[in-house]
Amino acid sequence: MMIKGLVSCIVTTYRRPVSVLKRALDSIMNQTYQNTEVILINDDPQEEKLNKQIEKLLQSYQKKVRYIVLSEHQGACGARNAGLKEASGEYVAFLDDDDEWLPQKLEIQMTYMKKEDVALVYSSHYFVTAKGKRRKIEEPLAGKGMKGEEFKYLLRANFIGSTSSPLIRRQAVEAVGGFDRSLKSSQDHDLWLRIAREYRICYLKEPLVILYYSKDAISRSKKRVLQGYECLLNKYALYYESDKSTYNYRLNYLALCCISLGYGREFLHYWGRAIRVKGFSVYNFMILGRACRKIRYVLGDGE
Repeated sequence: MMIKGLVSCIVTTYRRPVSVLKRALDSIMNQTYQNTEVILINDDPQEEKLNKQIEKLLQSYQKKVRYIVLSEHQGACGARNAGLKEASGEYVAFLDDDDEWLPQKLEIQMTYMKKEDVALVYSSHYFVTAKGKRRKIEEPLAGKGMKGEEFKYLLRANFIGSTSSPLIRRQAVEAVGGFDRSLKSSQDHDLWLRIAREYRICYLKEPLVILYYSKDAISRSKKRVLQGYECLLNKYALYYESDKSTYNYRLNYLALCCISLGYGREFLHYWGRAIRVKGFSVYNFMILGRACRKIRYVLGDGE
């Protein structure tokens, strides 16, 4: 069943403090666009104490949240796919349990979704650092497309970002197969690539989401991060092999990500691969300066 105009807001949670989860759910309840359904997927059936706290929290929303506890832990991708199966809306919007939406997010995105006739609308966002400083983030490659080139630019970097950002036509997500559970990280990037390869997408410069630094985020798991990087390089190898400039940029970008996460050896690995792909690329020489700025941004020490 698909209800026209309805936005299915899918929140997945895993061992998140109830106070943080409440912040996420409240940001949905406070949306100016009210034609929504809220689906909460609990991916941790074993935490009985926490689950009881969640059930108590949900009582305050007067049955406005459909609550589903998975029978076993499935990971973020499995939980989001489970939410998709429960969705009734023409559109879907995912929200991580430690993030929040600004009040006009869905209303603004719906306006552009219909105006531009696109499958996905994303935006810039605010990022709250480990030290509590809030910064507006506009990815350098965001908005470079809108002429059918978004897929090409997404091969370079995930400028759409977190699953908490886009509003998406549900039909498009289902048509490309949803989230790929074989990836341990970069699942969102992979989904954006598959959507952009088949559909038009739209970028809004106005920040509509607040993302928070989380010490237990998947980006802290080195093994999972690197597995995701390599899976995407292999999955889209034909595109990279046919465009050395894009391949070189991607490898330099991965080197930048590694240095910002403190993966020194892996930084050298990807940087070395970038140089071998295209030795005289300007990106090979820009990487160190950008890496320093990236570290300051994440730690909250920069201006």
